Amino acid sequence: MKRIVLYTICLLCCINLNAQEYTPTQANLENRAWFQDAKFGLFIHWGIYSVLGQHEWVMETEKIDIETYKKIAPFFNPTAFNAEEWVLMAKDAGMKYITITTKHHDGFAMYDSKISDWDIMDRTVYKKDILKELAAACKKHNLKLFFYYSQLDWNHPDYYPRGTTGKSAGRPANGNWENYIDYMNGQLSELLTNYGDVAGIWFDGWWDKKEANWQLDKTYKLIHSLQPAALIGSNHHLTPKPGEDFQMFEKDLPGENKGGFVVNLKLVAYP
Repeated sequence: MKRIVLYTICLLCCINLNAQEYTPTQANLENRAWFQDAKFGLFIHWGIYSVLGQHEWVMETEKIDIETYKKIAPFFNPTAFNAEEWVLMAKDAGMKYITITTKHHDGFAMYDSKISDWDIMDRTVYKKDILKELAAACKKHNLKLFFYYSQLDWNHPDYYPRGTTGKSAGRPANGNWENYIDYMNGQLSELLTNYGDVAGIWFDGWWDKKEANWQLDKTYKLIHSLQPAALIGSNHHLTPKPGEDFQMFEKDLPGENKGGFVVNLKLVAYP
């Protein structure tokens, strides 16, 4: 694997203190205060799609079905990956945290998932858990680590009914949504118990099925119970939902709607 794309991101955020039926822990409040001031971090988009020299949406944009897409996994072999070099590069640039894609919309886990074989350990010749190496390097050099996790999944058969994307994936026209929620929460449990302190979870993909029962209260409660200090944000361009700790503005600025994504957004912030 020769092409790795690193994206730096200055995340403008507001902190949600108004979510109902959610009382953040003292550790969570302290983490919010830190995040409000941290501002500059490294966002790493990385997955098996890099074998094709394209972005994380290639399966959708090129209309690749999942069985064909799976054929690229054995070619993913990033032997030059060095977690310490990446972390030191970020730290030397003045960054305070790193966010990395643990699972993007293609459903491929970039870590050693025990509840799925669609992951870096079982489907690649590399067979190393890059998250474990990155988590160790972040701890060593005092950078906080966030995990991006896609709620949307173009691979999992129980992501059903289908959403607005992934219709070319070739999955069966059936599935059990409750099973998928359990699967998602199972992977989140892995991420929050096997990699030390996690600064937060950066969700994406809720927008694919806006009317679905995502059972967010269950998922958010799980996250905050496993890691009370962890922050939760979701890339949905809406007012933060109960349990979410920070607000995102991907492709736009707070209070603006130049990208056309924002609907009835209310900005929330420290008093």
